[in-house]
Amino acid sequence: MEKLSAQDVGFLKIETPRCPFHVAALVILTPPDKAAANYLRQLARKCGRLNEILPAFNKRLEDPEDLSAAAWIPADNYQAANHVLHYALPAPGRMADLLPLVTRAHERALDRSRPLWELHMIEGLPGGRFALYCKTHHALVDGIGAMRMIQSLFSTDPKQKIDLRKVRREPTRQHSHHSLFQQLGGVAKGVLEQYRALPQLSRLLLHMGADILKGNTDAMRLPFTAPRTIFNTELESRRSLSICDLPLKTVKRLARQHGGTVNDVLLAICGGALRRYLQAHAALPKNSLIVGMPMSLKSGGEREGNRLSYIISPFFTDEKDDLRRLQRVIRTTRAAKAEMTSMSVTAAEDFYALLMVPAVLLTISGNAERFNPAINGIFSNVPGAKTPLYLDGARMEALYPLSIITHGMGLNITVVSQAGKLCFGIAACPTRQADIEQLPGHIRASYQALRRASASPGDAKRRND
Repeated sequence: MEKLSAQDVGFLKIETPRCPFHVAALVILTPPDKAAANYLRQLARKCGRLNEILPAFNKRLEDPEDLSAAAWIPADNYQAANHVLHYALPAPGRMADLLPLVTRAHERALDRSRPLWELHMIEGLPGGRFALYCKTHHALVDGIGAMRMIQSLFSTDPKQKIDLRKVRREPTRQHSHHSLFQQLGGVAKGVLEQYRALPQLSRLLLHMGADILKGNTDAMRLPFTAPRTIFNTELESRRSLSICDLPLKTVKRLARQHGGTVNDVLLAICGGALRRYLQAHAALPKNSLIVGMPMSLKSGGEREGNRLSYIISPFFTDEKDDLRRLQRVIRTTRAAKAEMTSMSVTAAEDFYALLMVPAVLLTISGNAERFNPAINGIFSNVPGAKTPLYLDGARMEALYPLSIITHGMGLNITVVSQAGKLCFGIAACPTRQADIEQLPGHIRASYQALRRASASPGDAKRRND
């Protein structure tokens, strides 16, 4: 038995039929040259046995109806047909046909009586390509953990095959075998960590409050100070999933040029895109939209479960100048990262709880629209592989992350870097955000505008590459 953390239980409690709580990825692959006629069928059979090499895929909730003492136990009812689905697009297959199919799969919640994951293999894309859509409940793994799990299946060697003989077992857990003195010591340590965390958390909130009093708009924001927007309503069950790519090399160059990070450039681009989108719908608030950026607190070896905090920053949608928006993002995130990294893990988790617990309670009680939103949307940038990856010889062409939206927070933009490009996955609710599928076009327009604003006269020849 493995008890769930408070964060993981929270992800289960906040889930509703209209707001499923799984993270997912859409992977586009090209089969190996001279692949056998039954290559995809054989690959689907291997994927049906992923529970043998990924421990997280072989455990289920002990009692899905009672989360008061939620725990994972080994699955005793695993059936591959419940987790791996294989089908084809009607000819001629197009990406425009693939996304609606994946969207319908993304709208459906996972069955809590089974291990909380599914994999859909979809063939029929142009050039013999196929897609894998894999979703896993957020209580089981976070975004970074999901990326590590995916990467553990892939190889940089196109000749390497999935080896089902390499069983990966979890370390033996000793939850119920600690002595009384060990248990008391653990409780004492936890109390001491919380005691030490309080001054750090108080100092962070004091600094954030002082910035508000000083009128400093280029700083982290307090939770529940975001303006109300069309992204902060009760949601329906329908979803809009959209994707786009940007070149990593150019974004890195912009980051170096302005003394920021890739994350800073992406945040500025998204801020410009959201400004354009909201202006087009006469829905741009006077004050900037506020973004929550998940920050993993895990140590290097941790893969499953969740240990998260958030950086809360303006999107700077109130800034019409693209270059000035980037400069403001850099100032804000640099100060925010310094503040957050100076805190203990316990204090950072407490800050996350300060944000999430009221949001969860408002969502469960149906009051998400009665107060200012905690944040307007989520933006996450997850580092991926730097070199090409292969799954049983099939080359990964792109990996699009598809994440979670919920009542009061109906926008999620997640980016994964993959072998030279940045893959955007955007989740929203089309019944609340009209024409949201146009956001990728606004992202590309914002990116080009930032490039033009950053270019010196000598760089003019490179503006259209």
